[in-house]
Amino acid sequence: MQEVPSFLNVSWDDIDELSLSLAERIISSGFKPDAIVGIMRGGWIPARILADLLGVDILDAIEIKFYRGIGETREKPVVTRPPLSDLRDKSVLLVDDVSDTGKSLSVAVSALVLLGPARIRTATLYIKPWSMSVPDYYAASTESWIIFPWEKGEILGEIAEYASKLGEDPLDFAVHRLGFQREHVKRISRVRGLEIIDN
Repeated sequence: MQEVPSFLNVSWDDIDELSLSLAERIISSGFKPDAIVGIMRGGWIPARILADLLGVDILDAIEIKFYRGIGETREKPVVTRPPLSDLRDKSVLLVDDVSDTGKSLSVAVSALVLLGPARIRTATLYIKPWSMSVPDYYAASTESWIIFPWEKGEILGEIAEYASKLGEDPLDFAVHRLGFQREHVKRISRVRGLEIIDN
Protein backbone atom coordinates (compact mmCIF):
# COMPACT_ATOMS: atom_id res chain seq x y z
CA MET A 1 0.00 0.00 0.00
CA GLN A 2 1.26 3.44 -0.94
CA GLU A 3 2.25 5.65 2.01
CA VAL A 4 0.23 8.87 2.15
CA PRO A 5 2.35 11.94 2.91
CA SER A 6 1.48 14.33 5.70
CA PHE A 7 -0.21 17.56 4.65
CA LEU A 8 0.05 21.04 6.12
CA ASN A 9 -3.07 23.06 5.32
CA VAL A 10 -1.97 26.67 5.84
CA SER A 11 -4.63 29.29 6.64
CA TRP A 12 -4.60 33.00 5.87
CA ASP A 13 -4.10 33.62 9.61
CA ASP A 14 -1.02 31.37 9.44
CA ILE A 15 0.28 33.39 6.48
CA ASP A 16 -0.23 36.60 8.44
CA GLU A 17 1.72 35.24 11.42
CA LEU A 18 4.51 33.72 9.30
CA SER A 19 4.92 36.96 7.32
CA LEU A 20 5.06 39.06 10.48
CA SER A 21 7.64 36.69 11.96
CA LEU A 22 9.73 37.02 8.78
CA ALA A 23 9.47 40.82 8.88
CA GLU A 24 10.62 40.85 12.51
CA ARG A 25 13.62 38.64 11.67
CA ILE A 26 14.58 40.86 8.74
CA ILE A 27 14.34 44.02 10.84
CA SER A 28 16.28 42.53 13.77
CA SER A 29 19.08 41.48 11.39
CA GLY A 30 19.57 45.10 10.35
CA PHE A 31 18.78 44.47 6.69
CA LYS A 32 16.65 47.20 5.09
CA PRO A 33 15.55 46.27 1.55
CA ASP A 34 15.10 48.98 -1.09
CA ALA A 35 13.19 46.54 -3.30
CA ILE A 36 11.38 43.23 -2.93
CA VAL A 37 11.19 40.65 -5.71
CA GLY A 38 8.71 37.78 -5.42
CA ILE A 39 9.26 34.49 -7.22
CA MET A 40 6.13 33.80 -9.29
CA ARG A 41 3.68 32.39 -8.53
CA GLY A 42 3.93 31.23 -4.93
CA GLY A 43 6.26 33.95 -3.71
CA TRP A 44 4.22 36.83 -5.07
CA ILE A 45 1.72 37.02 -2.21
CA PRO A 46 4.28 36.80 0.63
CA ALA A 47 6.39 39.38 -1.24
CA ARG A 48 3.42 41.78 -1.35
CA ILE A 49 2.72 41.25 2.35
CA LEU A 50 6.38 41.83 3.27
CA ALA A 51 6.50 44.98 1.12
CA ASP A 52 3.58 46.29 3.16
CA LEU A 53 5.02 45.27 6.55
CA LEU A 54 8.51 46.60 5.78
CA GLY A 55 7.30 49.77 4.00
CA VAL A 56 9.08 48.95 0.73
CA ASP A 57 7.75 50.76 -2.36
CA ILE A 58 9.55 48.83 -5.11
CA LEU A 59 7.85 45.47 -5.62
CA ASP A 60 8.63 43.29 -8.61
CA ALA A 61 8.50 39.67 -9.72
CA ILE A 62 10.65 37.03 -11.34
CA GLU A 63 9.14 33.96 -12.99
CA ILE A 64 10.94 30.65 -13.13
CA LYS A 65 9.60 27.56 -14.91
CA PHE A 66 10.59 23.95 -14.70
CA TYR A 67 10.06 22.63 -18.21
CA ARG A 68 9.30 18.92 -18.31
CA GLY A 69 9.51 16.37 -21.04
CA ILE A 70 7.75 13.04 -20.76
CA GLY A 71 9.00 11.38 -17.59
CA GLU A 72 11.69 13.96 -16.90
CA THR A 73 12.32 17.32 -15.25
CA ARG A 74 14.94 19.77 -16.44
CA GLU A 75 17.87 19.79 -14.08
CA LYS A 76 17.90 23.59 -14.06
CA PRO A 77 14.84 25.84 -14.03
CA VAL A 78 14.59 28.64 -16.59
CA VAL A 79 13.86 32.35 -15.97
CA THR A 80 10.87 33.20 -18.15
CA ARG A 81 10.22 36.70 -16.78
CA PRO A 82 13.01 38.78 -15.23
CA PRO A 83 12.28 41.71 -12.88
CA LEU A 84 11.53 44.93 -14.76
CA SER A 85 12.61 47.38 -12.03
CA ASP A 86 16.02 49.04 -11.91
CA LEU A 87 17.72 47.12 -9.10
CA ARG A 88 21.23 48.45 -9.66
CA ASP A 89 22.99 49.34 -6.37
CA LYS A 90 19.86 48.48 -4.36
CA SER A 91 19.39 46.14 -1.42
CA VAL A 92 17.01 43.45 -2.70
CA LEU A 93 14.92 40.96 -0.76
CA LEU A 94 14.03 37.90 -2.86
CA VAL A 95 10.90 36.14 -1.56
CA ASP A 96 9.32 32.73 -2.19
CA ASP A 97 6.67 30.73 -0.37
CA VAL A 98 8.85 27.66 0.25
CA SER A 99 12.38 26.48 -0.39
CA ASP A 100 11.79 22.83 -1.27
CA THR A 101 14.66 21.71 -3.50
CA GLY A 102 16.13 25.22 -3.39
CA LYS A 103 16.63 25.31 -7.17
CA SER A 104 14.24 28.21 -7.78
CA LEU A 105 15.93 30.38 -5.14
CA SER A 106 19.37 29.56 -6.49
CA VAL A 107 18.45 30.38 -10.10
CA ALA A 108 16.61 33.56 -9.07
CA VAL A 109 19.62 34.81 -7.09
CA SER A 110 21.89 34.16 -10.08
CA ALA A 111 19.50 36.10 -12.33
CA LEU A 112 19.28 39.03 -9.89
CA VAL A 113 23.09 39.28 -9.59
CA LEU A 114 23.20 40.17 -13.29
CA LEU A 115 21.05 43.26 -12.57
CA GLY A 116 23.75 44.75 -10.30
CA PRO A 117 22.12 45.06 -6.87
CA ALA A 118 24.33 46.10 -3.94
CA ARG A 119 23.16 43.09 -1.93
CA ILE A 120 20.61 40.30 -2.11
CA ARG A 121 18.94 38.52 0.80
CA THR A 122 16.45 35.67 0.49
CA ALA A 123 13.32 34.91 2.51
CA THR A 124 10.71 32.14 2.48
CA LEU A 125 7.74 31.30 4.64
CA TYR A 126 8.81 27.65 4.87
CA ILE A 127 11.91 25.58 4.23
CA LYS A 128 12.11 21.84 3.70
CA PRO A 129 14.96 20.14 5.63
CA TRP A 130 16.44 18.76 2.39
CA SER A 131 16.58 22.10 0.56
CA MET A 132 19.98 22.66 -1.07
CA SER A 133 19.51 26.43 -0.66
CA VAL A 134 18.89 27.80 2.83
CA PRO A 135 17.29 31.26 2.73
CA ASP A 136 18.72 34.08 4.83
CA TYR A 137 15.34 34.30 6.55
CA TYR A 138 12.58 31.73 6.93
CA ALA A 139 9.67 31.43 9.33
CA ALA A 140 9.19 27.66 9.70
CA SER A 141 10.48 24.26 8.61
CA THR A 142 8.34 21.29 7.58
CA GLU A 143 8.58 17.96 5.79
CA SER A 144 4.85 18.04 4.97
CA TRP A 145 3.21 18.72 1.63
CA ILE A 146 2.22 22.38 2.10
CA ILE A 147 -1.17 23.60 0.92
CA PHE A 148 -1.18 27.39 0.68
CA PRO A 149 -4.55 29.21 0.71
CA TRP A 150 -3.91 30.69 -2.75
CA GLU A 151 -3.53 27.31 -4.47
CA LYS A 152 -6.52 25.28 -3.28
CA GLY A 153 -8.01 24.82 -6.75
CA GLU A 154 -4.69 23.58 -8.10
CA ILE A 155 -4.19 21.22 -5.14
CA LEU A 156 -7.72 19.84 -5.40
CA GLY A 157 -7.08 19.02 -9.05
CA GLU A 158 -3.96 17.06 -8.10
CA ILE A 159 -5.70 15.43 -5.13
CA ALA A 160 -8.56 14.16 -7.29
CA GLU A 161 -6.14 12.05 -9.33
CA TYR A 162 -3.98 11.11 -6.33
CA ALA A 163 -6.93 9.97 -4.17
CA SER A 164 -8.33 7.91 -7.03
CA LYS A 165 -4.99 6.08 -7.37
CA LEU A 166 -5.23 5.23 -3.66
CA GLY A 167 -8.80 3.99 -4.15
CA GLU A 168 -10.22 6.79 -2.00
CA ASP A 169 -13.04 9.20 -2.71
CA PRO A 170 -11.45 12.57 -3.61
CA LEU A 171 -14.00 14.59 -1.64
CA ASP A 172 -13.51 12.48 1.50
CA PHE A 173 -9.74 12.67 1.01
CA ALA A 174 -9.85 16.49 0.81
CA VAL A 175 -12.08 16.73 3.88
CA HIS A 176 -10.52 14.11 6.16
CA ARG A 177 -6.85 14.18 5.17
CA LEU A 178 -6.44 17.84 4.16
CA GLY A 179 -8.90 19.41 6.60
CA PHE A 180 -10.92 21.23 3.94
CA GLN A 181 -14.56 22.09 4.57
CA ARG A 182 -16.85 19.83 2.50
CA GLU A 183 -18.99 22.63 1.04
CA HIS A 184 -15.91 24.70 0.28
CA VAL A 185 -14.38 21.79 -1.67
CA LYS A 186 -17.58 21.35 -3.64
CA ARG A 187 -17.74 25.06 -4.50
CA ILE A 188 -14.10 25.16 -5.62
CA SER A 189 -14.70 22.00 -7.64
CA ARG A 190 -17.63 23.59 -9.47
CA VAL A 191 -15.71 26.78 -10.20
CA ARG A 192 -12.61 24.88 -11.33
CA GLY A 193 -14.57 22.23 -13.24
CA LEU A 194 -13.28 19.33 -11.14
CA GLU A 195 -15.00 16.04 -10.46
CA ILE A 196 -14.94 16.22 -6.65
CA ILE A 197 -18.65 16.54 -5.99
CA ASP A 198 -21.02 14.31 -4.07
CA ASN A 199 -23.57 12.43 -6.15
